[in-house]
Parts: sequence; C-alpha cells; structure tokens
Amino acid sequence: MPDTLTQAGLGTLAAAVRRRLKHVVGARLEPYDLSIQQFWVILVLLEGGPSSLHPLAQQVWMDDPTASRVVKAMVGRGLLRTQPDPKHGRRILISLTPSAVPLARELQFLATEIKTGLVSGLEQEQQAALRQGLIAMITNLDEMLVEIPSTSPGDEAVAAS
Repeated sequence: MPDTLTQAGLGTLAAAVRRRLKHVVGARLEPYDLSIQQFWVILVLLEGGPSSLHPLAQQVWMDDPTASRVVKAMVGRGLLRTQPDPKHGRRILISLTPSAVPLARELQFLATEIKTGLVSGLEQEQQAALRQGLIAMITNLDEMLVEIPSTSPGDEAVAAS
C-alpha cells in the first residue's frame, strides 16, 4: 500500500475505495457491454422483482431523470420491459425481460465474487465495525447537507455515484 494511503484521512480512504471499486466493477462489466448503473438496475430487479421508477432509482442511488434514461436505454436493448402497474393507474412497472434473466443470474454471481473479494481478509467483527463506521460517516454527512439550502441528502448521494 502506498505510504500516502497509510497516512490518509478517512474521507480520502473512502474515496479511494469508491474509485477502485468502480474501476474493478467497470472492468468486469466490459465483456457484457453494460454500465455500472445498468448492472445495479439488473441486480435490483432480479433480487426484488418489478419496480416502479422512483423506488428503483432510490435503490440504485440515482435521481429519477437519470434512472429514467438508464431504463429507457435498457428497454431499447431488450434487457428491460415496462408495463402499466395493475395496482396503480398512472404508475409503470419495470422488469427484466425473460431473455435477460440468464444474464442477470450471471451478473448476480459476478456481484457475489466482487463483494467477497472486497471484504477478503476482514473478520466478521471488522466488517461489522467498518459498516457501523461508514454508516456513521454517511449520517454525519447527511446532517451537514441539511444545513446547505439547495441540497438534500438524496441529491448528494446521487451526485457521488
């Protein structure tokens, strides 16, 4: 590990983890011709089933307009389909197409490999402590955002992704 990381502050380390994770995931997705955002959309829909746009956007840390563009592109590629929600007249449900399910299962396996590799060498107690610390940092940042008039925590989370 470079000396700069051993002496780095927690914010710098969090940023370094994010950059490296994004690089690893992006590189692993190249053979699939998928963006990282598309990858997360596929996984969320595989694991949670059909969803309307806003809850889907929240689960993948995107704002609604960005999620709408991602979904539209994926519909165009035949990965997703949209249909009216039978329980709500104005809502549209987004789901995987049947032909995308095998790809989604393969991507789920890939996600598991990445998650496993990410925490390799960390004991369960270390993972729990790290999770608790990161959640505290996110909460602290969200509280700081409340003080900024034109920003909400959701906006900042999306901007960071």
